[in-house]
Amino acid sequence: MRYLMQLAAAVILILFLQSAAARNALAGEESLAIESNASIWWIINEEVENGLFQNGSLDPAAGSASGFNFRAGRLAFSWRSADGRYEALVRIRLEQRADMLDLYGTWNFRPWLRASIGQMRIPSTREGMTPWYDLDFIGKSSFAKHISDYSLSRTPYISSVMAVKSYDRDLGVALKGAVTSTDRDLLSWFIMVSNGIGAGSYIGGREDPGFVYTNAVGDYYYGLRVEASPLSIVRLGLHLSRNIHDNIALGDRGPVLDLDRSARTADLSASLPSGQRLYVFYGDGRMDDYSLAQHYLYEYGGWGISLIQPLDSGRFELCARFDRFTAEYATGSLETVDENITFGINFRPDRRIRLMLNYLLKNRSNSSEPDLEDNILYLDFQFNFDTKV
Repeated sequence: MRYLMQLAAAVILILFLQSAAARNALAGEESLAIESNASIWWIINEEVENGLFQNGSLDPAAGSASGFNFRAGRLAFSWRSADGRYEALVRIRLEQRADMLDLYGTWNFRPWLRASIGQMRIPSTREGMTPWYDLDFIGKSSFAKHISDYSLSRTPYISSVMAVKSYDRDLGVALKGAVTSTDRDLLSWFIMVSNGIGAGSYIGGREDPGFVYTNAVGDYYYGLRVEASPLSIVRLGLHLSRNIHDNIALGDRGPVLDLDRSARTADLSASLPSGQRLYVFYGDGRMDDYSLAQHYLYEYGGWGISLIQPLDSGRFELCARFDRFTAEYATGSLETVDENITFGINFRPDRRIRLMLNYLLKNRSNSSEPDLEDNILYLDFQFNFDTKV
């Protein structure tokens, strides 16, 4: 019933926006656009070390996975006023269950300064802030997969918030701006203050109880990303964040937790003289949390490098990437290391369609388990359509 109500609401919203856009078009006023995109994985072969056996016959379980996966689906509506001073964006996540990803409004004060309020993507690495349908590889690096969750409220240890997913978003306010030249942004910045909990979660007390019931004034997530492009072929990015919540209550009867998170990253994107695209990043983060009479000090970090070789005027691309992710508790008793090597071929027959074939070699190890090498060969079919209404 919940999903039927969400679908009905989406249909009503589309009809309303189409009607409003038609009226505005006649008046020569606002503009409205609809965007839809999807990602469908065909997992050709993924190695799965499971050690499972069937009861009775003791036949070993299949040691691989193969099948199709509706990996991602998005439906978005964007609005812009006739004078360009005001904008709004609504983006819905469709895979697994329907969720609101982005919902914010923007006021463009000046060409170099604009303010947004609502739920939106938080500052991160360039890879972490890139929509999945613009990534060079099917999946993100291990570090980019974790950075937003661990900068906000998700925990790698057992806790009341260990299952919270950020989807790289949070609810708050943001300032963005750029100093531009004729062909690029020479300097751009993104400052955000938000709840620090994650998408779809909010803070509220007796007036409107939220996922987090109480927290102190000023206990928020603070994020900053700055990018500089001294040359047209080079872009440098820096990112810092801090998430402070002392003695927050998850409900009127608790539990009471402390969250203290920090993260920092640096990345470089460059176009080489022979046409290749280079991307390099480094980052690390730290959790200093207190949950259920237990102090958790957790540190993580990662780095990676990728190179893209365009062919046939960019319709084909050859891709290679190495990335490494390490994480450990402060005691040093358990360190986990992920090392991944990815090779890929991308094909774009049309600007709306892209096919990606990746072979990912995984190597995960820690002090309590043998090395795990669950490699995967998979295809990604992407469809991206947008139109003015």
